[in-house]
Amino acid sequence: MRLDVGPVRQWTNGRVTAFVGRHALAWELFTAGLTVIYVVLAFLQDQGSSGLVTSGVEVLAGVFILEFGFRLYDSPSRRGYLRKHWLDIVTCIPVVGPFRALRLVRLVGFVRLGATARAYGVGASASDRLPGGAGLWVLAPVLIIVWLAASYGYYELEGGVNPHVKTFADAMYFAFVTASTVGYGDVTPVTPEGKVLTGVLIFLGIGLLGFASAQLTAKLLPQRNEVADLRTTLDLQTELLQELNSRLDTVTGMLEAHASVALPHEARDPVAQLV
Repeated sequence: MRLDVGPVRQWTNGRVTAFVGRHALAWELFTAGLTVIYVVLAFLQDQGSSGLVTSGVEVLAGVFILEFGFRLYDSPSRRGYLRKHWLDIVTCIPVVGPFRALRLVRLVGFVRLGATARAYGVGASASDRLPGGAGLWVLAPVLIIVWLAASYGYYELEGGVNPHVKTFADAMYFAFVTASTVGYGDVTPVTPEGKVLTGVLIFLGIGLLGFASAQLTAKLLPQRNEVADLRTTLDLQTELLQELNSRLDTVTGMLEAHASVALPHEARDPVAQLV
């Protein structure tokens, strides 16, 4: 009996959705890699790089648009696909020409990367072949992505306006001290948008870094149940050693008794040998 999974598209006949479903993880990692390249090229474009970089941005934007369009057309529920993948179409916007005012929309691309990293990290942390747990495969990529996204935001918002943010390295330092709530006071936001980003980053940083610190502490310091398990294991090993010693004593006694019976009387009596 055939299950009704929705309308069948005339051109694609569900093949695109089926292909992506069979290779979901590989597909998400591939698109995430393209997103990284897209963000890097877009950043270089903002620095006034050659027209080749701008062409690369436009080509990747076209690839994203085609990918989104084919999957939307082939999806059994287009409304459901739009609800789940609206981030994809937002990241498709090529921020060139009249759209340069929307360059901060690229930050949404980092959200897409974070979602992909989380999906991959959950699968990796659940795998027995990849040790490390959720702290390594989920938390670490998310922390790095949040740091880079905040740095990019600070560079776009404060660069050229804030005298303390002249390079991307300055923006990374600004994002780090803000997320960690260290607050040396040597750099502060001067634009209204930068102040909003600072509030959002502090909110995220307190939660993420606090959770990361708790996970690291749990890894380094033994917990109460771990100490109890260790004591139980030591007690069991002590009992096994005592039982082994008892059996060795028994075997030794049996060997000595057998040897005393097997030897001749003269060999057993040294006085008789002397006479």
